[in-house]
Amino acid sequence: MNLHRTTGKPDWDSIKESDYNIFQKVGAATHSIVTPANVITIIGLGLVAYGLFSILQQHYWLGLILLAVGRLLDIVDGVVANSTGTKSPAGEFLDAAVDKIGTLFTIIVLYIAASQQWWAITLILIPQLITPFVAFYKKTHHKEIHPTRPGKLSMATAWVGIVGLLVMKATEGSSFTPALSVIVYTFTVVSFILGLYALWQYTTDRTN
Repeated sequence: MNLHRTTGKPDWDSIKESDYNIFQKVGAATHSIVTPANVITIIGLGLVAYGLFSILQQHYWLGLILLAVGRLLDIVDGVVANSTGTKSPAGEFLDAAVDKIGTLFTIIVLYIAASQQWWAITLILIPQLITPFVAFYKKTHHKEIHPTRPGKLSMATAWVGIVGLLVMKATEGSSFTPALSVIVYTFTVVSFILGLYALWQYTTDRTN
């Protein structure tokens, strides 16, 4: 699992400018804004946004496909950043911010589309809602927090739960919905536990 983590400086900062690859040249010229990974991150956010709009229009399967592809790109961006040597603090921040924005807006849509599962949605929401406040507090005290493995696993299991809740909504009344609900609720609880563990790491400076 690539965490899209940096050492506090762009990858190209540790090599001679004459040795930059084309992606590093563009990244350096645009102050770390235009990189392959950042482009993928933004495309992924756009797909998630359109997927959520589709869900609100009750086009559940189209919405699910768009959400799945958008979240897949969240994995791809870290791999691309690593393989092109373009990881940077700006990219790390964008990756984390898009992660949270996409998740929070998806949860809002879930409350609208599948309100009867409000307790499971709330379990997913709580860690994702607290983390930005922890990050802001750390920032004001001149400390950085980085993505952690439990945090990423919490997000991954949260998205499995989110997709599962949407599948439950799309297949409401079918014979396999009860069995599916057990699996989905298990993932939401695991996501909650992992999210709390990640928050503990953030607050005790155990993210390195």
